[in-house]
Amino acid sequence: MDKERSRQIRVEIRHILMAKWDPIGVSDIPEATDEYDRYVGEIYELLKSRATEKEISQYLIEVETDRMGLTDKCGNPLVPAETRSIAVLALQLANFFPAKETENDA
Repeated sequence: MDKERSRQIRVEIRHILMAKWDPIGVSDIPEATDEYDRYVGEIYELLKSRATEKEISQYLIEVETDRMGLTDKCGNPLVPAETRSIAVLALQLANFFPAKETENDA
């Protein structure tokens, strides 16, 4: 994959994280467009490695709880599971890394 395509994918991941996940609610603040950039690389790698929905969700939970501290009194994530699932589904449906055809597929 060339560098330009990699950059495009990362921009699209950034957009999905901001539009669908946005755990701190900054999607309508223009100055915050880069708020989740530190997580784009790991999401990129998870998608590239064909991580499961559960693996991607677990990464987002880790970010929310361990890195952002977004938990209730019992340590449970504040972000609803449905919000996370919608973000993960959007990332997977984007199909940034389609499966390559093999000789048997042709």
